[in-house]
Amino acid sequence: MTGPDPLDLARFTNRTRLRSTASRVSRRALLRGATAGGLAVAGASALSACGVQGHVVPPGAQETGQPGHDYSDTEKKVVFANWPAYIDVDAKDPNKRPTLDRFEKETGIQVQYLEVINDNNDWYTKVDPSLVKGVDTGYDIMVVSDYMVAKYRAYDYIQELNLANVPNHAHLLPSVLHDPTDAGRRYTVPWAYGYTTIAYNKNLVRQPITSIAEIFTRPDLHGKVSLFAEMEDTVALALLALGYDPEKFTDAQFNKSLEYVRKAKAAGQIRAFTGNDYLSDFQQGNTAVTMAYSGDVAQLGKPNLVTVDLPKEGLLSWSDNCVIPNFARHKTNAEKLLNYYLRPDVAAALDDYIDYIPSVEGADVALRALDPQAAASPLIVPTKQMEAKARGFMALTVDQLNDYTGRFQQVTGQ
Repeated sequence: MTGPDPLDLARFTNRTRLRSTASRVSRRALLRGATAGGLAVAGASALSACGVQGHVVPPGAQETGQPGHDYSDTEKKVVFANWPAYIDVDAKDPNKRPTLDRFEKETGIQVQYLEVINDNNDWYTKVDPSLVKGVDTGYDIMVVSDYMVAKYRAYDYIQELNLANVPNHAHLLPSVLHDPTDAGRRYTVPWAYGYTTIAYNKNLVRQPITSIAEIFTRPDLHGKVSLFAEMEDTVALALLALGYDPEKFTDAQFNKSLEYVRKAKAAGQIRAFTGNDYLSDFQQGNTAVTMAYSGDVAQLGKPNLVTVDLPKEGLLSWSDNCVIPNFARHKTNAEKLLNYYLRPDVAAALDDYIDYIPSVEGADVALRALDPQAAASPLIVPTKQMEAKARGFMALTVDQLNDYTGRFQQVTGQ
């Protein structure tokens, strides 16, 4: 099936952040300069995750982090590990990163910026041997997804921030400070914050979608729905559809939500549980409704062809976060860099490039001056109503994460 006015993915620069090959889901598909026809958006959201291997918590873990010797005074550098294409780049020179360049010029601190993270689990496997032995990983900052923060903290692998070095931390928005995996943000600073939405082709879906439950049950959507292949994404959607709180749910509620997904799949309502290819499937008209990250949707749609409807059940929010691993060699310098990215003007410049939601007071105002069109999108600067109904995903223990993910994959066949 091919819908009219399809998305021309050949025109996109696809900055896909690769995830586990077992789950086949990218964490965020970062697209720039895109246009799309016949797209509408119903703002539902969910958080990505994949199964993790069991681990013995080190004896005496206190979830406080363990510092090493800090060489910040004598070594003016920071080693920063991030995902590919997750920072602003100069339009004329792809080797230049304007916000980082400005930090180096202002502080004299050199940033060794490494795009070396492609998968949360793979990255954990890389740093775990050093952290469990109590030695420096070689990195001062690393960006990890929110559901992984709980695991790093459970194993006492990341350090509490010295807020004296991060005074701009006080300007984090209340909606961002309220995080299930790090209440008060004492261990994390958001690098990207956003929602996951439901995008639908207005030429194929004639009746607007205003409720999450509709995608699981509406007859005209039968066989046209694509959901993400990772547990937290789709289970969160089902939890909301059933009226449960994704930030606080019971095993029984999880079981009901999983059964809700299973029944929809068995009935043929869901065409596929997709990963990196979700936009391609949507472009080809194979699906008329798909889960999609807010940054993608903000870049995909022409303003006159996109609507944003707030589902009655609410929203789910997510974040990718900067953390400082134990024994980092340049912790103070790292905290100075985090403080810099919490400045409204710097946060606006970053968010304008990656098209996610400003998490600092005043960044929305700076974004309006920098890019009025981006600031006008509720997918980048949400309405107060959207913020009020956004919910995070409950922090899970490692055992819960393994159990829930395994059972979800049995349902989806991934």
